[in-house]
Amino acid sequence: MSPELETLDQLMADDLPVSVIRSLYPNEDRFLRAIEAMLDAGEIRLLDANNAEVPKWRRREVLTQQADTARLSLTELGARRIA
Repeated sequence: MSPELETLDQLMADDLPVSVIRSLYPNEDRFLRAIEAMLDAGEIRLLDANNAEVPKWRRREVLTQQADTARLSLTELGARRIA
């Protein structure tokens, strides 16, 4: 299974910290490209420590610098992709 589909599958159970999802990818570049593509497609959401959705212009910063406090959440669209 690709890391992207594994990401969606893991998020079916519950929101997960970015640091956990990062471990599914072979390197940082692949992780960032995949997660940003899924965020742009509306398949997942990036949430900050306060459960607020991170705006697009802050995503890269949060993904790289706040991976322990930020979480990824599956959207209905993402759930349909792997159903």
